[in-house]
Amino acid sequence: MKSLPKVLLAGWLYAISWATPLLWADECKFADTYSCAQSAANGSSEDSTHAAPTTQVSQSASGSEERGGASGLFRNWFRMGERIQAEQPDWLSPIATTSGRLKQEFRYDLWRQPTTLGGTDYNFGGGKGLEFIIAPRIQLMVGPPSYVAHMGLATPDGFGDIPVMLKFRLAASGPREGDYLLTLFLSATVPGGSNAMRDAILSPAIAVGKGWGRFDVQSTFGANLPSGDTAAWGRQLVSNTAFQYRMFWKLWPEVEANSTYFLTGKNAGATQVFLTPGLGFGRVRVWRALRFSTAAGMQIAATRFHTYNHRAVFSVRYSF
Repeated sequence: MKSLPKVLLAGWLYAISWATPLLWADECKFADTYSCAQSAANGSSEDSTHAAPTTQVSQSASGSEERGGASGLFRNWFRMGERIQAEQPDWLSPIATTSGRLKQEFRYDLWRQPTTLGGTDYNFGGGKGLEFIIAPRIQLMVGPPSYVAHMGLATPDGFGDIPVMLKFRLAASGPREGDYLLTLFLSATVPGGSNAMRDAILSPAIAVGKGWGRFDVQSTFGANLPSGDTAAWGRQLVSNTAFQYRMFWKLWPEVEANSTYFLTGKNAGATQVFLTPGLGFGRVRVWRALRFSTAAGMQIAATRFHTYNHRAVFSVRYSF
């Protein structure tokens, strides 16, 4: 059973690998028409001026390649990202529930959590990072390891796990065409510092969402599967549901239900549920396509059994 996470990872990557060629087909279909017209014009000019020196033709071709190289590739990638995001709901990302939207966004979270021994733990990063669309239907997230500080305790501070995530969007529709989404994603944490776990953890999940005007519901269901030492860490089933409402002045009040069922490990058979009220704000245009949003909330234990309580979360996001 220790190889189960590795088998799931291999199967997941194989299942989505068929979509990789869509990136090239999509870029060809939605490429910059101006670049295509410019190339055609250059070709016509070469045909009509046979007397032009060969050296001048070569210089013109090389200059065209330079202008349409890295800048053209970036421009096509950026426009692909804009189109992909326009084909889905425009909800704000919840505080604790992972959004099923494909995004181009940098997110940084801060956690403040009191401990049972009277101290306070701070987590800088919160397992978030840079999210970017790498192909139609596919998004990648890579983040720096979070820094964990223990105030009032003898526990040493240090860096934690490195977060990564891969999303594959199965279906989606914009606000005027159904306002829904269905996404698969695979998260993983890789040991990266003195406060990291000893083994990597894989977390496959599915996300669904539906909107009705200003109101929307976003849910995820998945599992946490450690790659080793399962007797200590155990395996868990995790579900999250966020209820959001878009108010005036770009305000997004929300409440979430975050639950974990422990299948194995020292807490086997136990269930913990948190209620997370919060408030989001955004997205506000900063410069060109760059937009700012933020959110804050607190996870409050709703069950007698819980591994922590009163975790305050503050989140900053920059979308592009």
